[in-house]
Order: sequence, then structure tokens, then C-alpha cells
Amino acid sequence: MIEEQNPWWISEDLIEESETYKKYLEAKIKWYPDFLDKVSLSPFSLNFLFGPRQVGKTTALILFIKKLLDNHVNPKAIFYFSCEKLADYKELDSILEEYLKVKKREGIKTSYIILDEVTYPKEWYRTIKYRIDKGDFKNDVLILSGSLSMKAKGEVENFPGRRGNGKTLIMYPLSFSQYVRLFLKIPFPSQNVDKAVNLAKENFAIRKDVEELFENYLKTGGFPNPIKDVYAHGKINDSMVSDFISTVILEINKLRRSETFFKEVLKGIIDRTSSEVSFHTIAKGIGNVKTIISYIELLQHLYYLIVLFAIDPNDGTPIPKKEKKLYLIDPFLYYAFSKWVFTKMPDESKILESVVVAHLSRLYPTFYLKREKEVDVIIKEEDKYKGIEIKYGNVAKKVIGKIKDFIYLSKDVIDEKIIPTSLFLTFLDIPQTVEAREGI
Repeated sequence: MIEEQNPWWISEDLIEESETYKKYLEAKIKWYPDFLDKVSLSPFSLNFLFGPRQVGKTTALILFIKKLLDNHVNPKAIFYFSCEKLADYKELDSILEEYLKVKKREGIKTSYIILDEVTYPKEWYRTIKYRIDKGDFKNDVLILSGSLSMKAKGEVENFPGRRGNGKTLIMYPLSFSQYVRLFLKIPFPSQNVDKAVNLAKENFAIRKDVEELFENYLKTGGFPNPIKDVYAHGKINDSMVSDFISTVILEINKLRRSETFFKEVLKGIIDRTSSEVSFHTIAKGIGNVKTIISYIELLQHLYYLIVLFAIDPNDGTPIPKKEKKLYLIDPFLYYAFSKWVFTKMPDESKILESVVVAHLSRLYPTFYLKREKEVDVIIKEEDKYKGIEIKYGNVAKKVIGKIKDFIYLSKDVIDEKIIPTSLFLTFLDIPQTVEAREGI
């Protein structure tokens, strides 16, 4: 059974017979997942890889195996298993026992154990925890990829003191800078927002090319399948959207949550995108506030939603009791979820704002300000606070408490103080895979 999923044990070239690898090779558009450079390879490591469904996790894992083989790692030291057909932790334990016998027989000291969709077997964590405590993996690198329900259920918390050098990595949809690089050769972007602004000004000549790509990105976002659909056919395939929604429903059912409540809360979020809103407002006509909060937290755990808190500009502290601003993490989610819950997509200016928020929140603690003077987005960069405004009119310089520096973005250039959002995001280096921190 395990040999079927590890054909490179017979011949390294047989990895190219993997359906996932074949699709990668055949794709006209392909990218290098930055996950490959971020996962911990120092034994002992227990790594977790999260990410929304259909974001490319399995492809990244197969490319990781190819990278190990190219680096001349013993093929039998690389064990991959997709756990989707396993019923419970006992079946998972039998699979691991079978591989550990192979490892001992081959005299392998360090192995790379990759368990894809590890959350499918019931109580999967019991086996992993038992084997770690037994010392079976003391010289190994483990990568456990799973549905986001692993995070939502708090199953990762079953491993205190058992992670070694491991990391918790979140794979998001492609950022716009990564998307642009699929089509254009551009100077390398920067993770510093001020440098990104300067690069945008220096490369104003590519504005038209970038804006055309940005129009598509506002439809497809960074999910691989919608990108491929629009590239090949000029539109997003309805069946692909249906498949995506089916995976979301599967996730909800696994968590034993109400699909009806989930859809109602989602509709409330989409209808109020970029607006200040209280949980009580969303709860009207749906259910009690505690239930609504639990579903909003679920959407956060599934990495579909960003909740922006208001900030006190004088001391830089969040104000949890104030109204929040709610954003989905990617334009494709607005497209797919709007169809699912039978509501209109937010207008383009709101989608544009959500893209800016989603990008910045991968790098920085992110807030907003609502007083006499509104600031769309505020980021905390070390000990400094910077305001980002997405404008459709003239701007005026201002200082609000600790927020002394501002960047002004717009879809169009209005004057020399304003940067086109498309160019700013082109030169803002937002990673696809980030290491989990508090608040992400």
C-alpha cells in the first residue's frame, strides 16, 4: 500500500508519473511555492502546513519531494502518504509502523515523513503524539498538511513540547506581486512599504501592463485554478467554483457546524465589506450574538476572513469593543461565496480595499481608525504606525496621534502624491507562505 504512494522508491523518475506532478508540468502557468524554502528541515521537526482548500498545498508537497530527490536524498528516506482513505488513528499507526520497518531495514537515519490531509483519520493526533513520545521520529522531519479544521478544532495544541524545530506554516493564495511575476519580468519587490512606493514610482512605465493584470487579479485572486481558467478561457469555470464550494461544505460538516448559519454569516460579511460593523448588526435576523461570533471566529480559523480592529491613535492599542471591519482574504472568495449565498459582490473599490488589507496583514499587525478622521488601514511596522488610504479624491497631509506617515493609493493616479494600487502591490513583496504568529 505505501509503495503505491512512493513510486520514487522504485525509480526517482517515477515521481513524474504522479498525477499532481503531471498537472504541474502540463500547466502553462506555474510558480515556485515559497513553502519549499521555509519548512524546517532540522531534525527533529514537526511542521504543520495549513491553507485554504485548493490553494496548492499538495502540489507544494510533491515539489518538495522532487527537490529532495534532486538533492540526492535517499528515495526511501522520503515517505509520502495521503491519508484521505484512512478511517482512524489506528489505521494511520499501521501505515507508520509499516514505513518504520522499511526505514530500519534500509538503515536510514533521517527520514522525511509527509502526511497529506492528515486530519481525515479520526483522532489522528493520538498516533503522532504516541510515536513522538516513543522516540520513533527523534531524527526525522515531519510535515503534516491538513484541512484548516485541524486549527479550528485546536488539534495542533495536542503537541506542547513536541514540535522540536518545527514550524506552523500558512499557505495563502498568491499575492499580486507573485501573480505579476508569472507574466512580466520586473525588478524584485520589497517587503518594506516605503521601498515599495519608491519602486512603484521608478517603474511607472509598466503601469499599463500591470493594470491589465490587476483587473484579472480582482476577479481570480491568487487561487491557482481560477488563474488558469481565466488565462486559458477568459473566464472562471462554474464547475470549478462548485468544486471549491463542495470542499468548504465538507469542512463545515466535519466541524459539525450549520451550513445555513455559515452562509447567513458569510452573506452578512460580504454585504458589509469595508464598512464598520458590530457583531450585533450581523446577528439581526440570523441568531444570537454568541453564535454569530463563533462563526466569525470559525471563518478566521479557516483563514477565509480578516477582522480589522479599530486602534487608539494616541497609544496604538486596539479597541476590541469598537466596531470591526471584515474582509475576505482573496477576490476569488468574494466571487465564489457571493454565488453560493445569493448576494451581490461588493463593488470594485471595496474589493480593491480588501486586497490591500489582505496583503498587508500577512506582514504586519493591521488596524483601522474611525474618528473624526478615518484611516482605511493602519500598519504597525516595528514601533511605528503608518496609515494607508485608498482614495478616489484629493488628499491632504495629516498627523493623527502616533500615525505620522501616510501612503495614498488609488485605482487611478490623481496627483503626484498618489500611487496606483496595482503598482504598489506589484512592488510589495508579500510571501505566499508565512509562519504563523499571534493574530494570523
